[in-house]
Amino acid sequence: MKTILITGATGRLAASLRRHWAGRHTLRLLSLTRDGDPAVQEADLRVWDPRWTTLFEGVDAVVHNAALQGVRDWGALLPANIDGTVFVFEAAVRAGVKRVIFASTNHVMGGYKDGAQTAIAADTPPRPGMVMATEDGGVRSTVGYGATKAAGERIGKCYADMHGLSVIAVRIGSCRWTPETADPHRIPWLKAMWLSERDYCHLMDCCIGADPALRFAIVNGMSNNTGMPWRLDEARRLLGYEPRDDVAQTEWAR
Repeated sequence: MKTILITGATGRLAASLRRHWAGRHTLRLLSLTRDGDPAVQEADLRVWDPRWTTLFEGVDAVVHNAALQGVRDWGALLPANIDGTVFVFEAAVRAGVKRVIFASTNHVMGGYKDGAQTAIAADTPPRPGMVMATEDGGVRSTVGYGATKAAGERIGKCYADMHGLSVIAVRIGSCRWTPETADPHRIPWLKAMWLSERDYCHLMDCCIGADPALRFAIVNGMSNNTGMPWRLDEARRLLGYEPRDDVAQTEWAR
């Protein structure tokens, strides 16, 4: 059993981890607001404050989910996604945390959507673009969110190099897990990057249990989807990730 701190603890990904890790790990939960959940501690990660940084003490690993997405305003994105990320890494180092799992995103590579790229690997150069479904069945793209997450990956590498912190950046795919949210996956780009809830939780288990000597890694986080361009070689080799699901086998994707 490990002590794991999760930022962005009121979000959907954190909710899955909370259910999955209940009774298996000791969880510390941080979010900007509690949303009525007494288990969550409020922390504005955009502002360095000992009131929340001390919560990192005695923690084995941090899952940094907290971020702002879906907006174009740099004035909002930078404090939330850049300053907050630096502060989380700094708090982890000062508290002696061994590993930070950084929730990066497929949007770091969204610029490849309309290109000739046949394989998107962990070492493929970033090309940020936020690809989102629109109500008319199309997509829209904004660069800002993906760019801040690409910067977050680089910040993580700097902290790994400077302080010996173990950092795993996971470029999380599209996590739409209910029929009510599944329609956008009829867009091939979004469908190909699907990550099932089961595979997501397994991937996070792999990140927590990976070799302590692993200093820095970027991995793609998708299920084993037929014909997708996303390569999972690094996640398999470094983490032992073996996804079990395939979007082509889901009822709503047929």
